[in-house]
Amino acid sequence: MSSTLPTILPIKKIIPEAEGIKTFVFEHELNAQPGQFVMLWLPRVDEKPFGVWTNNPKKFYVTVSAVGTFSEKLHKLKVGDKVGFRGPFGHGFTIPISLNGGINSSINKPKNKKHIVCIGGGFGVAPLLFLAYKSKDCEINFIIGARTKNLLFGEKYVRAIGANLQIATNDGSTGIKGFNVVILEQLLAKQKIDMVYTCGPELMMKRVAKICKEKNVACELSLERYMKCGFGVCGACAIDSTGWLACKNGPVISGEAALKLTEFGKYRRDRCGEIVKF
Repeated sequence: MSSTLPTILPIKKIIPEAEGIKTFVFEHELNAQPGQFVMLWLPRVDEKPFGVWTNNPKKFYVTVSAVGTFSEKLHKLKVGDKVGFRGPFGHGFTIPISLNGGINSSINKPKNKKHIVCIGGGFGVAPLLFLAYKSKDCEINFIIGARTKNLLFGEKYVRAIGANLQIATNDGSTGIKGFNVVILEQLLAKQKIDMVYTCGPELMMKRVAKICKEKNVACELSLERYMKCGFGVCGACAIDSTGWLACKNGPVISGEAALKLTEFGKYRRDRCGEIVKF
């Protein structure tokens, strides 16, 4: 598929997920990997990057929170309305594979089953769902966080996958009261974890990366920056002083590498290049 010309697709289904959050379903064989993204285009409005997820090779899903002009316009669309997209783009998550995977028939027990944690905040849960679908031979702990129950996304999908689900909300309206990183700290203190994956608010991901570094656990996160082209030409998503491009080198990056970026968890740049602090 061309990186420069959008493919036009009708919306096949719209799923209301939570307050201000919808999932848009498109029928198309995208061949994306967990952590990759597409550029969605609305004529005369704008083009924006969104993570994709799926459990069906003939479809792909885009989960969108209405937080700006483009996403609000997208939320007003109906089934059958058409949207342009380009992609998939970017470097995705490392998909974990259990060593000697599957079941040892002689003793009927899993052999060397990897144990991973997915920790997401808000609609950042979406690309982690894609990863979980691809990692079913692993033991998966899935931690979801939101400010309140009405903003919680992903619970029904995680339960369908069969992962070990834990929930945290800031106000305690469901799950534990507090931040989801507290659950991660408790989990790492009592269990051996092979890899932690995270996507969501950057301050949350920075805390996850620090916790994993302290516990000597490998970690990957999805770093969001303002993107224009989506494939490494314009340089709009470059991280200060490094030349690291979120669209091409990322958006997935190891927690260790992210912690070395001076702007990580401190600020990002808007479409005009102005600094926006977290």
